[in-house]
Amino acid sequence: MSETRICANCGAEYPIEDMYQAEGDWLCEDCADRLTVICDHCAERVYEENAVEDDTHTLCDHCFDEYYVRCEDCNRIIHRDRAYWDNDDNAYCASCWDEHNDVIHEYSYTPDLVFHGKGLRHFGVELEIDDGGTVNSNAQKLLDIANANAENLYIKTDGSLDEGLELVTHPMTLEYHLNEMPWAEVLRKAQSMGYLSHAAGTCGLHVHISRLAFGCTYEQQEAAIARLLYFVEKFWAELLRFSRRT
Repeated sequence: MSETRICANCGAEYPIEDMYQAEGDWLCEDCADRLTVICDHCAERVYEENAVEDDTHTLCDHCFDEYYVRCEDCNRIIHRDRAYWDNDDNAYCASCWDEHNDVIHEYSYTPDLVFHGKGLRHFGVELEIDDGGTVNSNAQKLLDIANANAENLYIKTDGSLDEGLELVTHPMTLEYHLNEMPWAEVLRKAQSMGYLSHAAGTCGLHVHISRLAFGCTYEQQEAAIARLLYFVEKFWAELLRFSRRT
């Protein structure tokens, strides 16, 4: 006489060879077909109500937690090894990553630089703004203003911000910053969308200076940089107060 089991769902008794196991339960074929699915990763049978699914994946919760994530933008399931990660550990599928990075680049991104204005002294500004969202549409509105007449600005994420953006200019002379770069319009638009900078308490303003600003030869540059470092060390307390940083 063949061994039998009671179906955990319908209560009927069946030969064990005609039954299926799911999460420790024995189920008849009909109940198994209606109530369970097979994990794509480990091939174990699980109750459908406990599975993690999208249009193309069916996974048990263990395999999902161990090997998969959901895309931050479209919510599709993607294998961890094929996910793209930003600086805040958000995961993206390939198509959303491309779309996401068209506007907001990850922190390590550096484009081919465009130098604006004549002269040897160029300044690249990084302005962090926060509290308005790391949102593609917001970033695009700022880029539309800044880059209306020239390639002036790009935008990145920054892990030090809560819900913000880092606005990064291409290298520009001081005259270009003052007269050509539409800073006032960009900042008015950012404020209108709820962004703050100094008042947010999370933001910084960084200015990069071209090496040629310190001299035309390596020796001249090194000597000027040494003087600048000495100045910073000597007047550290005053500079700290001026910078309003802790």
